[in-house]
Amino acid sequence: MTAVPPEVAMPAASTRSRRTPAARTTVALLAGLLVLGSAGCSGGAGDSAAESGAPAAQGGGGSGLHGIAATETGAAAGAVSDTASDTDATSDTPGAAVGVVTRAVVSRASVGVEVDDVARASAAAGRIATAAGGMVTASRTGTENGNGRAELTLRVPGDRFTAVLDELAALGTRTAQTTSATDVTAEVADVDSRVASARAVLETFRARLPEATSVADVLALEGELARRQADLEALLARQRALADQVALATVEVTLTGRSAVVPAGVPGFTDGLDAGWGALTATVRTTALVAGAVLPFAAVGAALAAPVLLLRRRRVRAGTAAAGPAGG
Repeated sequence: MTAVPPEVAMPAASTRSRRTPAARTTVALLAGLLVLGSAGCSGGAGDSAAESGAPAAQGGGGSGLHGIAATETGAAAGAVSDTASDTDATSDTPGAAVGVVTRAVVSRASVGVEVDDVARASAAAGRIATAAGGMVTASRTGTENGNGRAELTLRVPGDRFTAVLDELAALGTRTAQTTSATDVTAEVADVDSRVASARAVLETFRARLPEATSVADVLALEGELARRQADLEALLARQRALADQVALATVEVTLTGRSAVVPAGVPGFTDGLDAGWGALTATVRTTALVAGAVLPFAAVGAALAAPVLLLRRRRVRAGTAAAGPAGG
């Protein structure tokens, strides 16, 4: 094996060491150029997208209504989310009751009372409702089996419901009573949520109306606004009806008069005359009844007995005539 002189091997090593830094520098420069180029391309694409998106947003034209329809669900969800956030904030307030839900209950009752004076009791029932903060919404009076009768519909606050029933029963003798309570808490919450969503959608449509650039878009937006407004009005009417039913309970009251009882007294001349006249008429009526019953039998008997009597009379006359000449 031939030995390599040191002075020949060293230049080769020094040459390799000089080329390595230069190659590394070249690679670094190329990588930097590539990074700058990709950044410039992405920036240009972003600027192009922004420039192309600006005219599209300004010239809504035919796509305005579709954009509103696309954002409708988002607006409604945002309204509901805001309501939920308000509820959470309230529940986080120090001192607030956690987990306590106010129930919405519709109460109804029907009560029957027997009274001495129907008119007076009807007026008293109206005063009871007014004093409780309610009102009489309907009333009807008449007679039944010769006795007075009145039917009233009262609306009273829910917190005075039981007290009003007790006061009505005190007007006379309570003959019947039925009560019912319907929990409408879920329905009230549902209607409130739908009202909030409908209002949010309406605001979205109103905000987009000035952006319409064609007659077709304006007409379409106005038609959609009218339809959404009608839906909101229906929901508001349902919301008011539920609030009224929860705030005021309904009480159906039936007042009936007692049957008059005539007290027994000491009988007098008039009572005796009435009794005698009644006996006489009863006797005449009985006699006529008996005569009417006997008359058909009497007629048949007379018809059968008439020939027998005539035949017997003839025999008697014939015997008398024969005995007369014989005796002479």
